[in-house]
Amino acid sequence: MPRRLILSLLLALVPAAAVRGQTLTRAHLDWRTVETAHFVVHYPAQYEAWTRDMASRLEPVHEAVTQLVGFAPPRKVTIVVDDPYATSNGSAWPFLDRPAIFLWPTPPSPRASIGHNRSWGEILAVHEFAHLAHLTRPSRSRWQRFLWRLSPAQFGPIMRKAPRWVTEGYATYIEGELTGSGRPHGAFRAAVLRQWALEGKLPTYGRLGATDGFLGGSFAYLVGSAYLEWLVERGGDSSLVHLWRRMSARQDRSFDEAFAGVFGGYPADLYGRFTTEVTANALAIAGTLREAGLDTGEVVQRLQWYTGDPAVSRDGSHLAIVLRAERRPSRLVVWSTAEEPEDSAVTRARARMLERDPEDVPAIEWRPRPKRALATLHPFNGLAPTEPRWLPDGRSILFVRAAGLPDGSLRPDLFVWEWERGDVRRVTHAAGIRSADPSPDGAVAVAEQCLDGSCDLVRVDLRTGAIAPLATAGPTENFTRPRWSPDGLRIATAVQSEGRWRVAVLDADGRGMRFVGPDDGASRYDPAFLPGGEALVVVSERGGIPNLERLAIADGATQPLSRVTSAAAAPDPAPDGSLFFLLLQSKGWDLQRRAADAPAPRRVVAVGDSLAPAAPPAAPARPAFERTELSESRPYGLGPGGLLFLPGASHSADGSGIEALVLRADPVGRLSWLLQGRYGEHGTWKGASFAATWRGMRPTLTGDLFLAEHEPSRRADGAFVSPALDHRYTGGTLLAELERDFTWRSHRYRLGGSAGRLEGAQIERTTRSLGFGELLASYRFTRPGDVALLSRIELHGSAGRTADEEWTRGVAALGLGYQKQDRGIAATVRYGATPADAPPYEQFVLGGARAPLVDEALVTQRIEMPALPFGIAGGRRVLVYRGTLALGGLEPYYWGASFDAGDGFDAWHRVVGAEMDIALPAFPFLRTPAIDVRAGVGYSLDEPFRKKTRLYSTVVYRP
Repeated sequence: MPRRLILSLLLALVPAAAVRGQTLTRAHLDWRTVETAHFVVHYPAQYEAWTRDMASRLEPVHEAVTQLVGFAPPRKVTIVVDDPYATSNGSAWPFLDRPAIFLWPTPPSPRASIGHNRSWGEILAVHEFAHLAHLTRPSRSRWQRFLWRLSPAQFGPIMRKAPRWVTEGYATYIEGELTGSGRPHGAFRAAVLRQWALEGKLPTYGRLGATDGFLGGSFAYLVGSAYLEWLVERGGDSSLVHLWRRMSARQDRSFDEAFAGVFGGYPADLYGRFTTEVTANALAIAGTLREAGLDTGEVVQRLQWYTGDPAVSRDGSHLAIVLRAERRPSRLVVWSTAEEPEDSAVTRARARMLERDPEDVPAIEWRPRPKRALATLHPFNGLAPTEPRWLPDGRSILFVRAAGLPDGSLRPDLFVWEWERGDVRRVTHAAGIRSADPSPDGAVAVAEQCLDGSCDLVRVDLRTGAIAPLATAGPTENFTRPRWSPDGLRIATAVQSEGRWRVAVLDADGRGMRFVGPDDGASRYDPAFLPGGEALVVVSERGGIPNLERLAIADGATQPLSRVTSAAAAPDPAPDGSLFFLLLQSKGWDLQRRAADAPAPRRVVAVGDSLAPAAPPAAPARPAFERTELSESRPYGLGPGGLLFLPGASHSADGSGIEALVLRADPVGRLSWLLQGRYGEHGTWKGASFAATWRGMRPTLTGDLFLAEHEPSRRADGAFVSPALDHRYTGGTLLAELERDFTWRSHRYRLGGSAGRLEGAQIERTTRSLGFGELLASYRFTRPGDVALLSRIELHGSAGRTADEEWTRGVAALGLGYQKQDRGIAATVRYGATPADAPPYEQFVLGGARAPLVDEALVTQRIEMPALPFGIAGGRRVLVYRGTLALGGLEPYYWGASFDAGDGFDAWHRVVGAEMDIALPAFPFLRTPAIDVRAGVGYSLDEPFRKKTRLYSTVVYRP
């Protein structure tokens, strides 16, 4: 997912960047490296088994993808394996000079569109390397190659020109061609195309690359790959390679021009024909199913978005379900299973309407009455509950919710909610539990534990949280969604085995596992015991459509229980034998119910592959990629370093400046160093600095050396600035930093010291030494309605000696805010004090941009305001306030500062303005430093620059 991740992932991390230093890799882990002919793979030691299994297939994958795409990156590809957020994902970064892949090893569930695979590691490697082979093809224009070599981020012409549906659709097309599995041959892609076509909701060409709406972000993969298959049938096996060659030719062409030269029409026009054929095929399938008799159950609730799995209480009286919406936070609700009574207010309103206008026609009840929530569990500070299961008492619900770890990563854990009282109790800690089911006596739960790249079955003591293994999976086999039998003697689960999902039953102690059901090649998953415990209800993809099926445990006999046009999922039986389940629609998953006495379909209606892609196409027989012998892994150490050159520029009331930097970073981020130099007009910072950060431990260590010069009195308007503030500062700093980020609360501790030398026109050459400590704490309390209350506390204390005079300084700040989506309001108050006898250099001074060459902890006496020139005011105490509005990235503000030089805070300097601030943490994997870019405009309300408007922009880099 190169383009989307490059843009959206980085921007998504902006709000947390102030306290989160490194989010993609956890450099403090025990990292290892293994190398093949074309790849260098770095991974934490805990992912050894998963990584070596994946890496052993990389060379055959490289050969197969290269042959199909017609190109391969000329440089070795760096692969980093880590799992910071317990999510099934991967990304490719098609830089021409440093192609890289990031893999998250947590395997997907069978219901996910990527859940149909022979091996998660295999399909990840194929898909992501396909991106690199496709998008690193260089331009054959010498002029373009020369220009892009000057860029710090070198991309090829296909990456720059191709729409998102092409980049994602092509990699998905390749995963299907080379593995015979993946999204192109799964039942889910066909279900989406078929149902969206039947509802007239297939995306327009302009929406193919969209990321909003239900499954909107998946259209580039699902519809895009199907469209490319259709184009290959039309243009031949080499047509796509010809398209890539035309896009990278010496003659510059747009994507549409290159496309038309291969397929004889523009992509939007041919897409219209494609959707017509898909719709025709979908209608043919729907006609066959209707002729045989549809069986979709009765609608319990018309829902939208990614509805969670329904859970029926043991007595059948209540239902727990997770409701989701595009613009509302997820919530876990408890409903009564009984039909909702008619609302008396609605009845009275209808009667009044007819009384006023007897010829009016009341609306029919075309959908079930909305269920009334008996209890609601909202997200805990943005972390939503999932996978509810009832405990036997009917008063408690077991559920899963992600929880933050100190290093900023996430792991799902088990919790118990007493829904009538509202109490929540945590059961496990950092356990990686993705789903669980309590035993009939409620003492333990059988759970799916996903850690280190595989999902095992474990037993969890619900009182103590103790975990014991039941069945261990491997890199290519995984367990999911276990369920207890009514008598507590057996467990049913789905197992990924030999490229498909099969249902297995095992004893309560984890022994005696055996597969249940016919060996007909169809995937079956989501098992649940029917009343009596002698049969299971499962989701079966037999016939090409996910439907409900009864599966006898004794002899494996099957009986279809539904016949739908889209897909059925997540069945949960009630005590009376009825079934609650989900049904896929273009707006989301509806909640359905199948009565216990409803007649079952007599047979499975198979949808032929001739109607693909509205039906799953026949999977080509593709042998598994052979494993190659790997060398022994080696310690990662400092890691391989790479250099990046970046320019920079700034402008403030003090003047303009330019800078250049060279960054060294390794893929994991163990050791980064940054060499930068600045030059600018009189009054701006000039000089050079070298800073290095070691993240191979917690806390991280940073050291720097600097030579910084600042002469504000030499500005054209600097007559009011004392020459005593002009100085050259040479020195070094060493500090330790510890971040503890639990998603909703984050703490950053910094402790360090510095020694240096000051000299200037009115400062004799002298020494400056100091020690400092800092605390930054931020809290985010999310309330129902997606409203967040924000608080932030900053404390800084430093003590030192300047020109043989000792001094101390303290600064404290408190910020409060209110946010709803991308809108909000915030206020911050900052107070600082230093003794009256502190040296002039250590007194507070207002104005100018932040110091770019030295750590901010060394110059906390400088009160930043780039719309005002440095030196406009000062004193031994300072009080600063700032109020801001957040308007989708733009922040209008009202700012003021006052200094006490002995007579109180009387004179204020106020500024109104607006600015944008983008703060990104360091991404060593991408070889980028921490960047803080700020741009804005300020209007001064007070003398000596009353009614003065100034534009400003600053950029600060850190390793």
